[in-house]
Amino acid sequence: MIKSMLIALFLPALVYGTPVRPCPNGAPVPLEVRVLGCSAEPCVVQIGGMVDMDLDFIAPRATNGMRASLDIFLGDFRVPYDLPAVQQNACNFLEAGSCPVAQGEFINYHLSTPASAPFAGITLDLQVQLSDDNGQPLVCYRSSATIIAA
Repeated sequence: MIKSMLIALFLPALVYGTPVRPCPNGAPVPLEVRVLGCSAEPCVVQIGGMVDMDLDFIAPRATNGMRASLDIFLGDFRVPYDLPAVQQNACNFLEAGSCPVAQGEFINYHLSTPASAPFAGITLDLQVQLSDDNGQPLVCYRSSATIIAA
């Protein structure tokens, strides 16, 4: 009985997508975004923990490679942050699809990265974008996160 209640309690966070908003640059939004443990904004992110996310989209055009970026915003102010160099090559983290990418191809991109922040107790916007060989966005979304201490 208790096991069934726990499954019923946590299953929605694992099955349903995380709400997202379009990026200001007008790029296409993903079909679905799933952040482990987050089914409503703002997601709660613990400093030192891991952010584990899947993003599904249909490629709007062909490209040989894809670059991933994660930007952090406090209001309109961009906080400098770069994904580790190996994670910037999105082709290394595809669960479905492959590079080169064909127009109309279904892509599932998986990102698992450590959460780091200089301070806790704030809510900010995270922007995830995958760009083509020419630096043009293929897909982009924003979502809110509340940063908590470890």
